[in-house]
Amino acid sequence: MKIAVTSLVEGENLFHFDSTKDSWLKELVQEISNQGYQFNTPLRVDANLTKVEPDFYLRGKLCCSVEQSCARCAEVFDLKVNSSFEVALANVPSGKLRSPELTEESEELDINFFEGNEIDLNPIITEQFFLSIPYQALCKPDCLGICQQCGSNLNTKMCQCAEKKSVTPFSVLQEVKLFKQE
Repeated sequence: MKIAVTSLVEGENLFHFDSTKDSWLKELVQEISNQGYQFNTPLRVDANLTKVEPDFYLRGKLCCSVEQSCARCAEVFDLKVNSSFEVALANVPSGKLRSPELTEESEELDINFFEGNEIDLNPIITEQFFLSIPYQALCKPDCLGICQQCGSNLNTKMCQCAEKKSVTPFSVLQEVKLFKQE
């Protein structure tokens, strides 16, 4: 979705997008799905694009639900994504977008630069979606994981492996008796 800068009013501009209604967002969800993410609910984006010449400030929220595997027990679960984001945008003259000085400044100040008279929301929303997915998703905060010896899911049943005495090279030290010297 490209938003024409000339169509924006000075101050706040509110936008609401839904992947069931907006074809561009439906295509974006399909592109993300092709990378291995299964959406269980539509992707909704609420955005507030503030125009303060010559710069822009985008605040928004992504809401959806995706299928994930738990990092501890490997069970598939429904991850609810409610992620807020804030992005600073600055318009640069044509041809200057790839200059080394601008790239360095962008990395230091966390500013997204764009050329021309349109702001493309697709890369911004894609980036914010991937940033909202946790590196190690958990089905629940107190997930017990799986037993490393027998492989059973400790959330559903406790295995008997925990009761067995573990043998390590240092387990012989448990048998050592120390005598008090007088």
